Amino acid sequence: MAGTEKSKPRSGPVEDDKFDEDRRRFLKAGGVSALALSMSQLGGVISSGFVDSVFAGESEIGYSGTDDLYRDIWKWDKVTWGTHTNACVPNGCSFRVFTKNGMVWREEQAMRNDSSNPEYPDYNPLGCQKGCTFHANLYSEARITHPLKRVGPRGGGQWQRVSWDEALTEIAESIVDGIEEFGPDSFITDGAHFNAGAVGFTSLYRFNNILGGVTPDWNVMNGDIYTGLHQTLGKMSLGYSADNLLDAELIILTTTNWSYTNTPLYHFLTEAKYNGSEFVSVAPDYSPNTIHADYHVPVKPGGDAAFWLGMCYVMIEQDLVDRAFVKEQTDLALLQRLDTGKFLRQTDVAGEGREDQFYFWDLRADGLAAASRSTLAFDGDQALEGTFTVTLADGSRVRVAPVFEGVKRLLREEYTLDQAAAKSGVHQSLIKKIAMKMATRRTLTHTGWGGCKIYHSDLIERAMLLAGALSGNWGKPGTGHTMYSMPADHMELMMVMEKPLHKGGLDQVGIMQQAIVKQMEANDPAVTPENVGIEMVKLLTSSMGWVPPAMFLYNHCGYDTLYNNKEWQDPALERTFGEYLQEAADKGWWKPEHLRPAPGKEPRVMVMCGGNPLRKIRSAAIMYPEHLFPKLKMMFAIEPRMSFTALHCDFVLPAAWYYEKADMSYTVTGNPRYAYIEQAVEPQGEARKEWEIFAALLKKVGDVATCRGLETYTNFFGQEQRYDQLWNRFTMDGYLETHDEAFEEMIKVGAAFELFPEGSSMASMKKVGMVELRGFGHGWLRDCVANEYDPRKPFFSLRWHVDNKVVYPTHTRRAQFMLDHDWFMEAGEQLPVHKSAPKIGGDHPFTITGGHPRHSIHAVHLTQDEMLRLHRGQPVLHMNDAIASERGLSDGEIVEVFNDFSDFRIMLRTSPTVAPGQVIVYMWEGHQFEGWKVFNRALIGQPKPLHLAGGYEQFRYYAINGSPSPAKDRSVRVDVRKIPQIQITQL
Repeated sequence: MAGTEKSKPRSGPVEDDKFDEDRRRFLKAGGVSALALSMSQLGGVISSGFVDSVFAGESEIGYSGTDDLYRDIWKWDKVTWGTHTNACVPNGCSFRVFTKNGMVWREEQAMRNDSSNPEYPDYNPLGCQKGCTFHANLYSEARITHPLKRVGPRGGGQWQRVSWDEALTEIAESIVDGIEEFGPDSFITDGAHFNAGAVGFTSLYRFNNILGGVTPDWNVMNGDIYTGLHQTLGKMSLGYSADNLLDAELIILTTTNWSYTNTPLYHFLTEAKYNGSEFVSVAPDYSPNTIHADYHVPVKPGGDAAFWLGMCYVMIEQDLVDRAFVKEQTDLALLQRLDTGKFLRQTDVAGEGREDQFYFWDLRADGLAAASRSTLAFDGDQALEGTFTVTLADGSRVRVAPVFEGVKRLLREEYTLDQAAAKSGVHQSLIKKIAMKMATRRTLTHTGWGGCKIYHSDLIERAMLLAGALSGNWGKPGTGHTMYSMPADHMELMMVMEKPLHKGGLDQVGIMQQAIVKQMEANDPAVTPENVGIEMVKLLTSSMGWVPPAMFLYNHCGYDTLYNNKEWQDPALERTFGEYLQEAADKGWWKPEHLRPAPGKEPRVMVMCGGNPLRKIRSAAIMYPEHLFPKLKMMFAIEPRMSFTALHCDFVLPAAWYYEKADMSYTVTGNPRYAYIEQAVEPQGEARKEWEIFAALLKKVGDVATCRGLETYTNFFGQEQRYDQLWNRFTMDGYLETHDEAFEEMIKVGAAFELFPEGSSMASMKKVGMVELRGFGHGWLRDCVANEYDPRKPFFSLRWHVDNKVVYPTHTRRAQFMLDHDWFMEAGEQLPVHKSAPKIGGDHPFTITGGHPRHSIHAVHLTQDEMLRLHRGQPVLHMNDAIASERGLSDGEIVEVFNDFSDFRIMLRTSPTVAPGQVIVYMWEGHQFEGWKVFNRALIGQPKPLHLAGGYEQFRYYAINGSPSPAKDRSVRVDVRKIPQIQITQL
């Protein structure tokens, strides 16, 4: 290519980066539109905006015709490594990036993902159509290449180009204003995903940590938390590698659609089937994931718990329970008082002692035996059945029974096959068939992130785990629950280190750990390394300003009006969300550091970097403009593209994107490798790398404060912070001033913590492109997955608990199925049960579900021309064809979707694969909807008040784990109606 697309200076207000309509009409009227289309197609996915610029005389191209163009796309100047960090799974798909004349021209999968050993398939080809067409985004019309300042009202789409100095100065002034008014609680960091890359992601949270601001937890805000796993096992980050599927004899995938969301790893499912595994798909609709399944379990939306509990009933009635596993690994052998329904505790038996010391009935000794809190091993024989009499400290006698007795009674009373079938929508014969298979085969039960967003997802997960416990299916090859385990010590430590590695930067971590161990052992001699690791993460969570997002939305964004609507919450709960929150705060379960910004303080400045909250956060498109935006004096985005949220900001600062900076992927163990990104081209226009943007902004904050005669401010913890030292702290006294310097240090930290090979550097990573995960580091995650990592074998979690008898980080030190907390007993959820979701959004006939579309991940590709050609090119609602016909609705028409809170308009797609009581909307950008009325407006995201409970170890919040999820959108109720013809005519 002889020329490249160049930015043309703009003056005065401009609309967003859309085509000029006059030039569009000119191209259509002239004879060049066909050539423009062919150029776009032959060039892979070259932007039609670039084609426009060629015909407008703004760029040049040296080809005489399409034949020359086709031949020359196979010529390039250099080839570099690349990947994409836009938070997809499996992450780290390594690509070869082809550059010509300073422009990325095409991408291809690198095919460098070898198998763990010759007995298992390799990971190739690792990549998807999104990755192969990413460079269309790099040069799209949505790309931001210069700092922009809003002109006119927020969201009005009017912009003025400004200099970096102007933008940073005005933002810095707002930050100082906010700190002087309310302290650093006035600064809010949108809890963004990893879209900015490892260094960009780290720089965002390091900036917030240095400044002392507030970060609503990004993972909880997204709803990607397995609360039921956490309640049962004390943890949720339980990954496995994709080749672990080959060791499973039965694979049950529930609330996930790998065809759409895990495309590069889908072949492991088919290869597992060739290897003899059977595949079960649990889903309301006949999804693309289901097409290749051996069995489709057509569960009602939200009816999953009844299906799993029906399976548990079968296992018990058919005497297929792995009793040794249940006794050793779970709380089902612990004794329950029949008078109160609670565990028998040491304080009951001795009148004093620990509330978390529990008992078995030892059949060998025919008496009480204390359950060890330091090991799962037991010399006696714990009873699983029967009732016994014990004498309490006050001399009274009570009847007790193992928890397993209560589980049996519950299943026989409420989850017989006909009852489970009626509640779940699954035929009795299918429940029995899958139960018999699971009880006799090594089973992997994978639950997707879609399941986390069902209102009673915790009950579903607890029921699934109960089936796994009864059949002895975890902690062994070919078992697992989720791929979500992310070795990220290199990023997390870089967020908090005050000194570089060679100057003892990790010493402070070691000192903190030693202090925690000493303190915890003084209170509990049975403390485990995992307990210590969790406590470390809790302290770092608070010091970094991470807070549970539901409380932030409730206190500062107007969501109290939604969360306190009793018609939308579980009818078994007598109080509102706010009343539960008040009780939890009064009892000290939620402390002041969890409820920031503190009462009496308001948000004043908010940054979005690698995130898109108006599209992501349920109902934010309504609640933020009405309640949060008026409080904010400054909203700014650091983005490579004009997202829906960026369209509402005061400033948009252009960030470098993939291939314009060196970086690396993260891994969630499905693909246990990191992919290297080599800088292939220079950032477009005036785009900068995030680390350098944040460094410059902190420097500017210091300059603004100095000009005002300000020296210090007090952070949330009462510590004095010097304005003129913010830049020094962020850059470690200038040692990490640039992006590449920060990246090199990050790699050294990862090597020091044994995530990467010893001696790793940017140069060594460049040689191989793909870097094998070496281990799970020295932090909490190693104990969380509870297994050594060997890159020459498939990986799975929880082995240490099963083989080495390591206790779990729960209240009972076992996989805990009985939660005898007062709130759970009040709600009837002390054991796993099925509950229908409350009527969130009103009494309407359809449950709306959704997720990631096939052609995009996290909305990054949703406005890309090439991807839009692969489907209907606009937001679509999927609906059962027979139900649509009954309502007089037809495929392709625009319909209105509504509930008691909001509404939106969308094209209808009818299909017999959708369940009758279900409608499906996948992710779309807000500005793709009529009037920018994004479908998320109607999703509400009602959190579950029970998740405010405390007092159990596994109920406590720490980063990316725990607290109520404000994303329970898969349980929202809606209706669909025809739009009057007169309204359609007016569109």
